[in-house]
Amino acid sequence: MNREEFNACFEVLPMAVDETKLDTLRAFMDALLETNKHINLTRIVDEEEFVQKHLIDSLIAELPEGTKTVADIGTGGGFPGVPLAILYDEVAFTLIDSTAKKLNAVKAITDKLGLTNITYLPGRAEEIAQDPAYREGFDVVVSRAVADFPVLCELCLPFVKVGGSFYAWKGERVEEEISRSEKALDTLGGELIHVKQNLLLKSMSFHVIILCGKIKPTPADYPRNFGRIKKKPLE
Repeated sequence: MNREEFNACFEVLPMAVDETKLDTLRAFMDALLETNKHINLTRIVDEEEFVQKHLIDSLIAELPEGTKTVADIGTGGGFPGVPLAILYDEVAFTLIDSTAKKLNAVKAITDKLGLTNITYLPGRAEEIAQDPAYREGFDVVVSRAVADFPVLCELCLPFVKVGGSFYAWKGERVEEEISRSEKALDTLGGELIHVKQNLLLKSMSFHVIILCGKIKPTPADYPRNFGRIKKKPLE
């Protein structure tokens, strides 16, 4: 995929992306695919598929005006956090994942690219969320392809400030997952705002973003340890 073909892919986005940021997105893709030969960061190795399913899919989330801090829970190979950090370079991003090896690999890539608005935090989300330094400390929390939605709510909403937003990327089972999330949202201080389908993907992949607001503090008892969350989700 040449530069012109790569840049043209992003014309579908609702916001303009300048050439400097497009070059950084391309450099990130190239470096991650090279690193992926040694450390498993993504199963997608075709460039066009990578652009569609990783970069475009990450950038479809438009951050609210005034956003200053974002946490990406379960970032894996850096999605959606790194593409969003490239686009929103004035926003501070914290990427959280339980696999330190993956985080270190992504950090090495973004350090080489000169990205200074990303902090990497290895550890389990349910434990980090109990740390006063991070609890209810973010304007926006994002999470992509991590867990069933009621479980995801318990892992992510404790990080969101009251008045902030939570974005969850989900697939074809979204309606069924939402139908089981009413108790989780109510218990954890969230509310469902809307579901936005990503119509920009060229493939037949069905991907949506569930947008939730944080309307009251999360009780101190949550999140529980992951064994309890998985055994008895809030549904």
